[in-house]
Amino acid sequence: MNLKDKLRSDSLSLGVILGLLVPVVLFAILLGVLLILVHTNPDMLIRNPKIYKSLVPKFILIAMLPSIFMMRHYLLNLKYDKTGRGILIATLILGVAFVITQFAL
Repeated sequence: MNLKDKLRSDSLSLGVILGLLVPVVLFAILLGVLLILVHTNPDMLIRNPKIYKSLVPKFILIAMLPSIFMMRHYLLNLKYDKTGRGILIATLILGVAFVITQFAL
């Protein structure tokens, strides 16, 4: 069974894995780009020392966007309700993480 066949299955666990994996990878890429920018231009950090505190919640929101499109694809195009529900559960977990980072930091 290849990857394409595994992604075309209707299971809650696949949805949760996809719903968490894709945003986490995108968040890591965005954070990596930020770290590279700060490393190449240290004046950016000196001018705005709260840059991490202000951008991390925004990065979480941006990273959640692909989940919405994945959920739509699995629910409407493929008619895989269980996978779509798993993606929704993972998106809600990430939404809670956003609220915590936004208001607790």
